Amino acid sequence: MENSGLDDTKLLAIIGLLVSVLIVVSVLFGLAYFYDVKHNGEVDTGSCYNRSAQPPL
Repeated sequence: MENSGLDDTKLLAIIGLLVSVLIVVSVLFGLAYFYDVKHNGEVDTGSCYNRSAQPPL
């Protein structure tokens, strides 16, 4: 049996690392998204600026 540069255990380790990074990023994104949705429900986007104060184009 030939000894390849990238054997099965290294390949499984890389795949496992990539899957774990994907899970961590997904969980952090979900936490940030739900925290933002929960805490920004009272912001009125229409009162951020006054359209009449802007000069016409």
